[in-house]
Amino acid sequence: MLRDVRRLAARGLLPVVGALMALAACGEPPAPPSTSPPEPTGSSGAGASASAYAPGVVPVVPTTLPTGGVLPPGGVLPTGGVPPPYTPYTPPATTVPTPATTTPRTPGPPPAPKCTAGPSAAQVVAVVKGTPGIPNRELKVIDGPFCSGTWQIATIEIVARHAEQKYEPLFVVTTGAPSALQLIEAGTDVCSQQVQNDAPTGIRVRACGA
Repeated sequence: MLRDVRRLAARGLLPVVGALMALAACGEPPAPPSTSPPEPTGSSGAGASASAYAPGVVPVVPTTLPTGGVLPPGGVLPTGGVPPPYTPYTPPATTVPTPATTTPRTPGPPPAPKCTAGPSAAQVVAVVKGTPGIPNRELKVIDGPFCSGTWQIATIEIVARHAEQKYEPLFVVTTGAPSALQLIEAGTDVCSQQVQNDAPTGIRVRACGA
């Protein structure tokens, strides 16, 4: 061995041999420690799930749009990426109708008042008794007589007998002094032409309604 070393030294190859002997004595150099995380497994690209990354490493999702905007709540963008302008709600105008004005009704003439100086109920019944169309039955005055000037009007009825139905009232129009009454009309309708033309207004109102 010593002889071989001297031969190599004579040829100028001693430094190379020394280096080779040192490497043989030390063995294979240790590998450098791994400091980077293991590469992710599974599919690559933007569609990789969170399980493809190393434990404890979560990808950061950007909240800023490429145009510089910010994602709205819910992640839904309006058309064009710009929120529409806010338009305040304006309720429709309402028109209150003006109440129609009504013309006050002018009261008509008053009806004839009740008589204060006769005739009596008996005098009215006496003047109508025996008149054609008036039954020969007991009669009685149930309203009136009412007087206006020398005219009178009263309402009479036929007294119903036992189990009879009540009869329809009759009207009697007279004129003249209580002791000398003259019959003008008697019946269910006494608004005759003579009453309309000649009777005072109060009597006409009660006989004809106007």
